[in-house]
Amino acid sequence: MTRNTPNRRPAPAFRPGWGVLCGLGLSVALAMPARADPVEGDWLTPAGATVRIQNCGASPCGKLVDFPPLPGNTVETQRDERHRDASKRSRKLKDLTVVWNMRRDQTRWRARVYDPRRGFSANATMTPVGQNQMKVRGCVRVVFNVCEEETWRRKK
Repeated sequence: MTRNTPNRRPAPAFRPGWGVLCGLGLSVALAMPARADPVEGDWLTPAGATVRIQNCGASPCGKLVDFPPLPGNTVETQRDERHRDASKRSRKLKDLTVVWNMRRDQTRWRARVYDPRRGFSANATMTPVGQNQMKVRGCVRVVFNVCEEETWRRKK
């Protein structure tokens, strides 16, 4: 007895198609260098300070790498003399972490920021505007939220 089977062509050993395209795309992606997060880099504040946002382990953070020191001081010798906590007033400002606990929230970042000009910390949102600007909005709770916003510009 013979069995009726539909006409089938034998499957080719290699069938070009999605597998080739996916493999090609994967190999190109692996060959390209990893892109840094657009928020990383050196940012110039309106007060003339430079904050370097970089990878700090589990999340990015920002360090104060340059700033206009108070009269009689240099960037290397300036201390955190305006800090509300007297025990922290002797620490150097250079390379001090001034942005921490950064976490992405859709198109912006949420973080804690420290303003050494005023000596206090605040909750902040950091929203990139294109590749070269970032809106930074910090809020402190007094009796109600007091907020301030400024635009940082990417330093070239």
